[in-house]
Amino acid sequence: MKNIIAKSLLNKIERLEAFEERLNVRFENISVKVDDEGWVFLFFEFHSNNGPTIEDVIMIECTAYDVDGHILEVKNSYAFPDKFFGFEVFKFSFQEDGISDKINKLRLYPKL
Repeated sequence: MKNIIAKSLLNKIERLEAFEERLNVRFENISVKVDDEGWVFLFFEFHSNNGPTIEDVIMIECTAYDVDGHILEVKNSYAFPDKFFGFEVFKFSFQEDGISDKINKLRLYPKL
């Protein structure tokens, strides 16, 4: 059952590709895991389209929405130019019992 929910959530990820193009970055190898309590874990690689570097600090944000479009939770992390080399792996955790049943959409995007 957890795998079915995880696959369903993976299909509900919305990327803002215009944001990715504007910042010359992209997300790859996105995966979702759901644990026994219904917590959701989103894993992905963050890549530069400009070789091994990024020019600015880039915030990566993931927003979870319910079926009515209400925001359930927002997670973010940062990619720093001085620590970045080609790509970096990130993990976002939505840790609330049963949140996997409440999420209708996950929006993943980068911003400055």
